Amino acid sequence: MLPDRPHASGGGALIMTAVEGTVATVTLNRPSRRNALDREMLVSLRKVLAALRLDKRLRAVVLTGAGKSFCSGVDISAEGRRTFYQHPQQTERLYQEHGQDVVRALQSLPQATIAAVNGPAVGWGTCLATCCDFRVVADGAFFRIPEIGYGMYYDVGCLYGLLALVGPAQAKRMTMLGEDIDASEAVRIGLADCGVPVESLLEKVSEFAGALARRDVTVARLLKRQLGGATTARMRPLALVELELTTAYYAANSDRLEGLAASKEGRTAQFSRESEAGTLTRPPRRGEGGEVHGFPPF
Repeated sequence: MLPDRPHASGGGALIMTAVEGTVATVTLNRPSRRNALDREMLVSLRKVLAALRLDKRLRAVVLTGAGKSFCSGVDISAEGRRTFYQHPQQTERLYQEHGQDVVRALQSLPQATIAAVNGPAVGWGTCLATCCDFRVVADGAFFRIPEIGYGMYYDVGCLYGLLALVGPAQAKRMTMLGEDIDASEAVRIGLADCGVPVESLLEKVSEFAGALARRDVTVARLLKRQLGGATTARMRPLALVELELTTAYYAANSDRLEGLAASKEGRTAQFSRESEAGTLTRPPRRGEGGEVHGFPPF
């Protein structure tokens, strides 16, 4: 359980929590890396979500990022990637399983959840926002799913929340083209509930959270489960298929290494391709590259 309110976690924590009344604010706190997620940060987020789930006094949970970014996705620096393959998740399969656990934990929180998107939401950042019930987006923020440019794809169960919001056509646009979706476009396609000036973001989110907190809590929780059952209920069986496909793909293909290296070196990636003879031509193995998911090196 979270301590009696009012409460705020230490400023040095990777995931900060602050509770005021019946509303908890969870802040991704790694601003020097644009809140890129490393393994320790994901583990901490999962623990925080587990504690929030058990706190029956809470009616709303706000998720946001420290500094000028919401979340720049997974930390794909060489050191960041190495941390993902240490105990207890030494393999890609375990990373996928643990990632899906975080996604389900956020999606299934009994409290109403609001993403206060204060800046770029890239990759996992878009995923975390779409796992929430509502999204308030600051002008100047944007959503981006850049995985295809790295020889990767949108995995760990992130796709289902996106599909439930924008449908297949817009989901294809975002995942297969990697287009940026700004605040106004996000509102237009249903990815966000409203866009506001950045200086008004916290005020608007507070209004949202206050309105939710005043509703009948039992009915609100039942509605959330009912709506989840109508939209993301198929996530579990599809996630199991995704787990197998992702594990097999990354075991047999080195395109992600080429994509990361190309990003770091500022060149066009040379991805694998089928020749006319039907044989797979692999690009040269260059090792890890890139600094922070979706952004150029610092």
